[in-house]
Formats: sequence, C-alpha cells, structure tokens
Amino acid sequence: MIEWIITMEALFCPMEFSYFTRKRDLEKLNGSFFDVVIVGGGIAGAGIASLLSSNKVKVLLVDKGDFASGTSSNSSKLIHGGLRYLAQGHLLLTRELLKERNYLVRNVDIVQPMKFDILIDVDSWGKKTLYMGLLLYNILGGKFRLPNFIKGKYSYDGYSGHFTYEDAATDDALLVVYNVATFVKLGGTAINYLEATRIKDTEKGVEITLKDKFDMGEYSVSGKIVLNATGPWVNEIYGSYTSERINNLQLTRGAHIIVRKDKLSLDNAVVFRSHLDGRQMFVIPRGEVVLIGTTDDFTERPDSLTVKNEEREYILNSARKIFPSLTSEDVVGEYVGIRPLYGKGSDPGRVTRDFYVDVTGRMVTVMGVKITNYRNAARKIARRLGRILNVDLKVDGLPLILYKREGDEIDSALRNECALTVDDVLKRRVGHFYFKTDQGRSTVEGIKKRIEDYFKTDVK
Repeated sequence: MIEWIITMEALFCPMEFSYFTRKRDLEKLNGSFFDVVIVGGGIAGAGIASLLSSNKVKVLLVDKGDFASGTSSNSSKLIHGGLRYLAQGHLLLTRELLKERNYLVRNVDIVQPMKFDILIDVDSWGKKTLYMGLLLYNILGGKFRLPNFIKGKYSYDGYSGHFTYEDAATDDALLVVYNVATFVKLGGTAINYLEATRIKDTEKGVEITLKDKFDMGEYSVSGKIVLNATGPWVNEIYGSYTSERINNLQLTRGAHIIVRKDKLSLDNAVVFRSHLDGRQMFVIPRGEVVLIGTTDDFTERPDSLTVKNEEREYILNSARKIFPSLTSEDVVGEYVGIRPLYGKGSDPGRVTRDFYVDVTGRMVTVMGVKITNYRNAARKIARRLGRILNVDLKVDGLPLILYKREGDEIDSALRNECALTVDDVLKRRVGHFYFKTDQGRSTVEGIKKRIEDYFKTDVK
C-alpha cells in the first residue's frame, strides 16, 4: 500500500531539478533545520535519502562535487551477485545481491540483462567446480537452470570451452542520478557542489557549515544527525567531527581501460582469470567500446584516480591471453574507482565487500555499500536511523525509483537532473566519457552551447 501511495504522490509532483532550483534552495538554506543531513551524493547517500523522504523525514543531501562523482561513477558498471563472493562462501551476501539484481532489472529501465561467457582454460576454475558454482548461482538467483558447457567460439592456448550465464549492467552514475531525482521528486533537498567544511555538536543536534564551490558562499544548517556517506572520504568527514579516524577503513583501487569495440567484436561479456595472478577479470562491451578490468590494490589516497603504467600493462597483458592482437594503441580511455572497504587483512581481494555502519555521537558513517545492493543496505541503515531518531520508518519495498528520463537526454540532464558542468553531462548524465570512442570530445562544444543557452550565463 505504501508503495502505491508514494508512487501516486510522486507521479503528480511537477519535476524540476536544475541550476535554477539549486539557486532557490541555496537562497533559503541558511539557518534551516533538518532531521538528517546526508553528506555524500553517491549511491549510498542517494538511496538512503530517497527512502527517508518516502517516510516524510526532512532530509538535506549535499556533495562537495557532483552527484556520483566518486566511486559511484567509476565501477565496472555491473549489477551482479558476484561469483567471487560465492566462491568465498558468502552465500547470504550473494543471495541478497541477486535478489536486488532481479528487482532492478524488472523495475529500472537503465538496468539491462547481460550475458557473460566465463572461460575455462589452464588458469581458470575447474570445469566441475564452475558447473556447480553456476548451478548454485542460478538457484540463488531464482532460476533452476543447468549450466551448458560450450566448446569453440574462442581460440587461444589452453582454452577448452566456456559456460554462459546472465547478470546485468547499468550506467552506475545515472542510476545514482535517478535516485537523487526521485528524492527531490519526493520533496527532498539535494545540492551538488556544496562542501561540508565544519561539523560540530550543539544542544539540539549538530551544526554543519557548507561552502558553495561556485561563489564560495557559506551556509549554516542544523540537523538531528549527520549521515556520513562520502565513500573514500569518510575519514575526512569523520575527522572533522571527532578529530579521529576510523581505523579499519581500507581503500582499494580498481583500474579499468577502455578499448574500441570493433577491436574485439564481442557479442557477450567475458569473464576469465588472469594468468598473471588468478584475479577474476571482466571484458564488457558497452556502446562503442569495451571496458576491461579490474585491479585491486590498496591505496592511502581517495583522490588517487590516475591509472598507473603497471596497472594498464597488467590489464592488457591479462587480456592478451585471450585477445593477442590487443595493444596499448587500442586504449581510448581509462579510469580508476576507489573502493572504501571496512575490514582487516593484507589481501585486498579478501577484505569483506559487505557494508558497515559506525555510530559516533550524532554522526552515522556508512562504508562499503555496493551499487547492486544499495536498496537492501538503505533499508538496514534506515532502521538504524529510525531508532536514533525515535521514528517508526517504513522500509519494505523501498527505496523506489520514481524518476525516468524522457525526451532529449541533454535537456533532461539540465532541467531534471541538475547537471551544471560539461563533465556532469559527459561523465554522469549521458556516459559519453565511458561509452564513446572519443569519450565525448566531439560533443563538448555542443554541450557548452546548450548549457550557455539554458543558464544564460558563462559555463562553469
């Protein structure tokens, strides 16, 4: 019943979420009081904001950059249960992920099924082991489907055949934007390029100082609690409140390269184990290109976003086992995602991929929320927030996505998705940076003109 009521209310709510609504929100922001102030506009913050707003909780969502400008736009862009997690014995986590995968495929237009060929060769998993693993994976995903072993199709030394299974893919940043737009549609306030610079306790709650990136204006708001959902930057926000650090937060780098699609001519995505170290790798056709990744190495810096030469060579050398003609000249782009993980261990591949919640004073910090599992994580975190706020929150079936893009994609990005810069459009609204061979360079001037015409001001 709650799902129907929320849907009907939101459907009849006029949708504008733009430079102009942002300006109006800033004008009335100073001195405002919110139940929850969420710092961090990635998938965790956006999903939780939407769920809370569905319950009429007064929420402010801010990000020091654009929405989804961190980890949530630099993943492998897959919605999947994670065969690796199953191999590590995490059956409940895999089941949760697959349940959420199925929901997103059924209900969100930008989440689409994708077939994967998982290769059997001298460096791979054993054929029988993989057969049983895929059978269990299918069952956990709600379908009793016997894996079918296929010979041929690929030709390289050591290859003996492959299994084909199904997961899904999305535009990760746009999925975040859909959630933020839903939050706004439900009455929430979301402001990008607004940085939390100071957080301190008061008698009635917590006071947050915010700085606008564009005019450097400062604003002060208050809330009952702060939700720190800043991904790799959680210790910066945590430290500004406590002067301490969360000790078990570990950051890992996931590097990807982007190559021309016509170089590999794939009909399905490919999963294989690197002959260099046994790491699971993906080769994923998307648009005009193919994404290949990923690495998994510790880093101390949340802004360490440049692909290193050794990472590029590792990915290329791993993929050359299957595609021997692949060269560095075929690389048209690359990117790095920083994963915030909570746990101990010296092997980044063994640190848990489940999320973790820390409550210190009036700050709730969330770490390790996966894009596939963000709805389930939002429900669990919301229950925790409800107890702190002493509010009975309805979480079943939430968060929903009530926003759907219609018409011209750039017009939608500017009018309904609060894109403010060319990068906002290219990287996080239309995906040209990731899915076009020229990474959108041919459309930059056109997008600048569209922004100028819409804002009637200089391009930021």
